[in-house]
Amino acid sequence: MGQYVEGMAELRLCRNGGGPYEAERIWEGSKARHGAFLLLDPALQKQTVNVKKMEKLKKKMEWKVTEMMEGDMEAENEKKQKLMERRKHLEQMAAKDLAPLQQCLGPGCVNPTRPGSKYCSDNCGMKLAAKRIYEILPQRIQQWHNSPCIAEEHGKKMLESILREQQDTHTRLKEMECQFHELEAIILRGKQQAVYSDEENIKVITNSVHQIFCVSCGKSISMHVALRHMEHCFAKYECKSSFGSLYPTCIEGATRLFCDVYDPKSQRYCKRLQVLCPEHTKDPKVPDDEVCGCPLVHNVFELTGNFCRLPKRLCIHHYCWEKLRRAEVDLERVRALYKLEELSEREHKVRTAMRNRAGLLALMLHQTVQHDPLTTDLRSRVHN
Repeated sequence: MGQYVEGMAELRLCRNGGGPYEAERIWEGSKARHGAFLLLDPALQKQTVNVKKMEKLKKKMEWKVTEMMEGDMEAENEKKQKLMERRKHLEQMAAKDLAPLQQCLGPGCVNPTRPGSKYCSDNCGMKLAAKRIYEILPQRIQQWHNSPCIAEEHGKKMLESILREQQDTHTRLKEMECQFHELEAIILRGKQQAVYSDEENIKVITNSVHQIFCVSCGKSISMHVALRHMEHCFAKYECKSSFGSLYPTCIEGATRLFCDVYDPKSQRYCKRLQVLCPEHTKDPKVPDDEVCGCPLVHNVFELTGNFCRLPKRLCIHHYCWEKLRRAEVDLERVRALYKLEELSEREHKVRTAMRNRAGLLALMLHQTVQHDPLTTDLRSRVHN
């Protein structure tokens, strides 16, 4: 069928271009070719068919490549056209913006202003600002000195009171440092006392039948172990809470204040008092022959000059007295340091307000109108 169609196509071509003899000659040639094709080996026939298919595929691929190249060329032409249109639009907008521009406000400048600005350059703006300052600022300074400011007077009074409080706090801190060294001397002198060896009196003191309740856990405990139990119970509950900071303590001249042990889990430094920290400070083991050494008092506050000579392990009235006295002194020192920090912050705020009140920007932006030239003090007075 395919051979017949091919022969008919050749006949049509001959009819269009040549005579009947030409058509007959072509028809005979085609019959000869097709007859030769039919006489070929089947394997050779398949090879010829495959060659034809490959030629068709090559033609299709060449056609697709040409189409893609033409599409890329069209896209590039469109991009170039869009860029040209955008450039023309920007040039038109710039031409429109340049039309209403005004003259630069800089002193002695005749150039047009920049878009969205009053000056042609930053230099012109700085020159105009400097000229305004030189012309306006001397009058404002003179006016500031002629008319007193009530806020300035209040600020000076606050600074004076803050400086007095700082001096008092520094004096108090020095006294607490002296108390710190005195307490250490008293503790050392108490440890040098001889131990009281009367066993009968010691048994009378320690054998107590009175019961009290613990303030932390509420259990009923005996009097001779009450202070010991309460101290351990408080330390157990205190370990459950944490007091930490990201930075260690750095205070000049201060010794033994905060614990400052670094915790890798929370990545913080412990901020309990070093003496009272139950988590990182353990009480030393008390030997049998160590004396209590607590200074005895009369009427609660009057020192008698004597020391408790009972063995430290058996004394039930002065349990951990050294730790508590040291903690009391350290707490007063910490309060004094916090007071100094608060006063320094207040001083900084007051000085900043006073500096900004008479600064360049404030004097240039604000002005007090003095209608009566004879009245220099413009503050309001309360008439009785």
